[in-house]
Amino acid sequence: MTRTLQQNKRFHALIGLRKLDNEEKKALCLDVSNGRTDASSELKVEEMDQAIAMLEGQVVGSVKKMRAKVINVARDIFGMVPRDEWGQQQYDALNAFLISKFKKPLHHLDYRTLVDAVTAVEKWRDSETKKMVKALIEK
Repeated sequence: MTRTLQQNKRFHALIGLRKLDNEEKKALCLDVSNGRTDASSELKVEEMDQAIAMLEGQVVGSVKKMRAKVINVARDIFGMVPRDEWGQQQYDALNAFLISKFKKPLHHLDYRTLVDAVTAVEKWRDSETKKMVKALIEK
């Protein structure tokens, strides 16, 4: 079932409030429909609910949590404890990795990509751990 009239009104009010242009609106529609459509008129009820939630900022907290999780896993890679300073060097290394995998730095990744980024960074950490263990064994 396509979006309801009430959802449509709320969606377009939020689009206006957030001052999104047509391209940003299309990108949002593509995102919530998993690439199925870029037209809000073709969104399903659940997809429109997700778009409205994103516009209302309810997903912002989740995005921040996922970014923090990526950074925390990266801290393991760099051998940092939580109280250590997260410096530009570490941030640049993390972004270089993310750009190589996802073509975007950390602060440009959407929620779905951040979920994949957590997995990728965890694999990176596991790979680095294996290398370290192998080097210790070979000594």
